[in-house]
Amino acid sequence: MNVTTHWRRIVGSAVLVLLAIALCRAATFQFNQAERAFREAASKELARLGITRNAAKAKYPTPYITSVSPTCILPGGTGEDVVRGKFAPGSKFFFENDNLQVVKESLAGGEYRATLKAASGIGPQTANLMVLTPVTAISAQHFEAVSVGGRYEWVIDTANGWRVVARSTDAQPCAAHSSEGSRYEIQFYRAGQSTPFEKMSAKLAYSMWEQHNYRFTISQDDSATQSSMQEMSGLMKKISDPNLSDTERDRLMAKIQKMQEQAMAVMTKAADPAYIKQQQAKREQFGCESIELQVPAGGSGFSGRMRCAPKVGTDLKLTGSMKFLAR
Repeated sequence: MNVTTHWRRIVGSAVLVLLAIALCRAATFQFNQAERAFREAASKELARLGITRNAAKAKYPTPYITSVSPTCILPGGTGEDVVRGKFAPGSKFFFENDNLQVVKESLAGGEYRATLKAASGIGPQTANLMVLTPVTAISAQHFEAVSVGGRYEWVIDTANGWRVVARSTDAQPCAAHSSEGSRYEIQFYRAGQSTPFEKMSAKLAYSMWEQHNYRFTISQDDSATQSSMQEMSGLMKKISDPNLSDTERDRLMAKIQKMQEQAMAVMTKAADPAYIKQQQAKREQFGCESIELQVPAGGSGFSGRMRCAPKVGTDLKLTGSMKFLAR
């Protein structure tokens, strides 16, 4: 057996193993089982009618989603999702997250309405929407149709004795939980100390498909730089408002100019060889890049791991708890 064939077999086996794991994990979700049951019922109905799927498409066409209302629900709370488009009578709507329960729904013409209740004690997360047409089981999907949000605090104890505290910093945290991640400030404390020795900015992302379903990606820029960038972005949005007065626009322009000067100073400093050497030494002594957490459904306690520089630990085990603070 040559090397190429050997590696092809290894890669093929690995793909099959990963696929099997994904299918097993998917089978544990109630929404996945409900979708499968709907598809099986549609297949039986198609067989009963004695026509082909292509022939049935005239009466049971592809669903078409034109808009989905931005809906954000707090843990334990309820909210309404409004979906507009073209849907055949009898179409079924699935919100792909078992932490969201549909307590009331209606489909009239091209408008679907659903009242959803979020489970208590859960963290920030999202749900995709799947629409299935009866008989043909043709589908349409809208990503992140609903989010569960709010302000959160994560208290993390690491295997090397550190305590890490992460708090939401988004101005509108209920609308910020998406695939792009929500913004946090992370403070690092050594054992027995009440003052953090390091502050970093991070983004928190959620995925139900991963064993570690929450991941903090830690920025290597300091918090002050990140805050300045966020403030600059906010000012740019404000200054584009056509209803802004000339006086207010001039004030914002002056502030933006000052921040640009500060940004240029930071860029000049970043190019200084002495500063580069200092930052390299810091990365070698600290260098924390990510925190991955495994949070059980409906639970606030979690376990996980943190990746830092080799001198700190590239796979630090950790435990901790999550707390919902406010909207």
